[in-house]
Order: sequence, then C-alpha cells, then structure tokens
Amino acid sequence: MSQYALKREIVGTAAEYILKASEGVEQIIEFFQSGREDIATRMMIDLVEGIEWLTQAIDGTKDIHGDHPMDISQANSVLREISEAYENMDYVLLSDLLEYELLPMVNIWRKQLTSIKGVLDNDNATE
Repeated sequence: MSQYALKREIVGTAAEYILKASEGVEQIIEFFQSGREDIATRMMIDLVEGIEWLTQAIDGTKDIHGDHPMDISQANSVLREISEAYENMDYVLLSDLLEYELLPMVNIWRKQLTSIKGVLDNDNATE
C-alpha cells in the first residue's frame, strides 16, 4: 500500500470516527447535566484518547488535505483545560468545556474531514 493510499485510509477512518466522537461528546454533556457523573467520567477517558488519536491522524495526513487545511492548534489547549477540570472533579466546568469548546471544534473538524474524504474519494474514482 502506498503512503498516499494509507493516508487516504486514515482520513476515511478519521471521518467515520469523528461522527461517533461528536455524538459521544453530546452524550457526555447530557450525562453531566443530568447528574450522571459516573457514566460521563467513564466515557471521558475514551473520548480524550480518541480526540488525541484524531489530532495525530489529522496532523499526519495534512499533506493530502489539498484545499481543505485543518487547524488543530487549539486542540491541545482545550484538552489540557478538560484534563484539569476532570482532575479537579469540576463537572460543571467540564460540561461547559465540552459543550462550548470541544463540541464546536469537533463539529468543524467533522465538516472538514467529510469534505476532504469526499475529494479524496473522487480523486480515487478518477484514477
């Protein structure tokens, strides 16, 4: 498998994952807001690991994004704030960070990855 094909596959996997991540963030927010911190905190571990993988996947494939560059620079800062709120068990702040910082960022990435995947799929179909 060529490097390009591997990166195209990674973009496809990232585009599929980000749909689940977006839904997961919304579920976690709902659990925090309804007082189900036990479920929300368990889900947070997988979410943070997934977002970290996603940023690596985006960064590692940026050379094939074409006219759709993605900005992941704010991700580390947001994840650091989320981690601090999690460690301090500040679930109100954590819920707010998820809703007003992480979710909008993930939704932007979702749209961008979907566009990039569409372009790459079209390029593949014309080869």
